[in-house]
Amino acid sequence: MDKPAVWARGRLADGDGRVVCVDVNGLSVDCAVPAEHGEPDGATSYGLLAASLSSCTAMSVRTFLQRFGVDGSAVEVDVAFEPGPPPVLHRRVGLTADLDTDHRAQLSAVVDSTPVTVLLQDALVIVTRLDVVAPG
Repeated sequence: MDKPAVWARGRLADGDGRVVCVDVNGLSVDCAVPAEHGEPDGATSYGLLAASLSSCTAMSVRTFLQRFGVDGSAVEVDVAFEPGPPPVLHRRVGLTADLDTDHRAQLSAVVDSTPVTVLLQDALVIVTRLDVVAPG
């Protein structure tokens, strides 16, 4: 097999077995499992899933803006995980840009078809809010 473009490895070290070290393409993140059933400090598996969706969305929005010659705008994508049957990812995409109605509709379609969105949409619900503010 050729070297993969994307890879991840989870390692559970010796000891109390409560810290999983996750390497994603060479970036290491520790995911601590609390002794009790409380919320862990730092990164979690669901947090990393939310980060995947938010980073993929931000990159796709940036590509859209560049393709249509929209001046550089800060893009902010917030993703929150809500457990339950079914689990829900709430995604808010915020940016300042001068977009007409057609471009907003196209941007919405781009956001709903990012690679990570497509990968996840059959396993959970993704609710998206697009906040586009005109400059000035």
